[in-house]
Amino acid sequence: MGYFSNGTEGELYHEVYCDHCIHDENGDCVVWAAHLDFNYDECNKPDSILHMLIPRSKGGGNEKCEMFIRREEK
Repeated sequence: MGYFSNGTEGELYHEVYCDHCIHDENGDCVVWAAHLDFNYDECNKPDSILHMLIPRSKGGGNEKCEMFIRREEK
């Protein structure tokens, strides 16, 4: 699951992916909301869907969200 050590790291991730994704057009992405709401409860559950949605790299960083679909920029 996505891990953000502080708010700045989370905002940077959001700028790279969420701000350009069709699922966050109105700022209401359910993947982002689930990470914000359930990360403490789900982080130690290996079968949590949060681990699949924003996977961690071998080096410990956050990978691209599996639900990311680039929105056509106007």
